[in-house]
Amino acid sequence: MRFQLLLILMFSAVFFACNQQKEEMLPIQPELGKYQLELKGNTFDLIHTIELKHSGNVLGWGIIKNAGDSKDLGYSYYFSGVYTLEDGVVSIFQESYFQVGEAGKQYDSKEMLVLVQTRSASSDYSIKSNYTELHFICPPNSICLQDRVFKRVD
Repeated sequence: MRFQLLLILMFSAVFFACNQQKEEMLPIQPELGKYQLELKGNTFDLIHTIELKHSGNVLGWGIIKNAGDSKDLGYSYYFSGVYTLEDGVVSIFQESYFQVGEAGKQYDSKEMLVLVQTRSASSDYSIKSNYTELHFICPPNSICLQDRVFKRVD
């Protein structure tokens, strides 16, 4: 009887350990990673980046470069917040938004950006091409002249 009880306990321990390991080994969320949109200009290029992180956190920033150059000049903006994913749509809620604080200045170091928003602003993106693109969804009653497509970079 004790031997059977010992077998049952051992089997249960192995079963629960395997179940726990299975939960830990679930595939990572396919949307996680960095997405970028590059806007080319005559004088400057602006690279927008969105990074979807574990636990539903999101970071975003805009880097300014001289047109055609690879050297970063500085940040145009930076934000942090949270995101949700439902029915192929990523909704990003900005909780803290920083931008250049000096009038007429296009960029600055990250440390010099000024907090301008602490409440949530949101924007939506549809996931396309097997999680390799985020397409900005133009809000109702807005005029969006061009598609804004963020491409996965990692």
